[in-house]
Amino acid sequence: MRRIALLSCLLAWPWTAQAQDSRSVGAPDHGRLEDAVQVQDSPHYVRLSSPGVQWGTEELVGLLRRGAERLQRDEDGPMLLVGSLSAQGGGRLRPHESHQSGRDADVSIFVTDDQGEPLEATRFVELSRRTGCGRNEGRTVCIDPRRTFLFLVALIRDEAVRVRFVLIAGDLRQLVLAAGRRTEVSEEEMRSIERITRLRRGSASHRSHLHIRIECPEGDAGCSG
Repeated sequence: MRRIALLSCLLAWPWTAQAQDSRSVGAPDHGRLEDAVQVQDSPHYVRLSSPGVQWGTEELVGLLRRGAERLQRDEDGPMLLVGSLSAQGGGRLRPHESHQSGRDADVSIFVTDDQGEPLEATRFVELSRRTGCGRNEGRTVCIDPRRTFLFLVALIRDEAVRVRFVLIAGDLRQLVLAAGRRTEVSEEEMRSIERITRLRRGSASHRSHLHIRIECPEGDAGCSG
């Protein structure tokens, strides 16, 4: 009887734990991440950083996946490059001041070659304030403001996650917004992109990539900032 009772307990025990929702706890510059989700391989983006620093909330990781997929679907071309998000448990991630609570991601600014043709970059490329161009593997590359704008459109059209802000240097932002005004988007979408890219602390240093931060996920009572 004791063996039967023990067997019954073992069968009833929840050996296969159900996945829990990720949680962003605290602020992006002083926080942690629980039950994180890792960026996986995809045909729509390229992972640049170590998998050890590509963890985020399920909302952030899902946004990047859907945004890259929407961009490729709407206009085929170079893929998004995905850099650092957070460590699996969050916390300090050098050299970043933020990236601690799973709501921050570094992704590429899209580029063209020196003839204006879209180019698949192999890394984040520092773009000059004077020309908007830089060097990648021995060749000149320049910002592709239209494709960068289209990626921002893909982000704000996401129905599940809201972007808090995107950091990009002011001169590059102006090129992206100018390209956007020549693109068929609604006035409301244009205002949304102007709002999320508004210059703030940290914008000026973002000349090689975009820094995306999402709003606190719904239900994360301990999330802030």
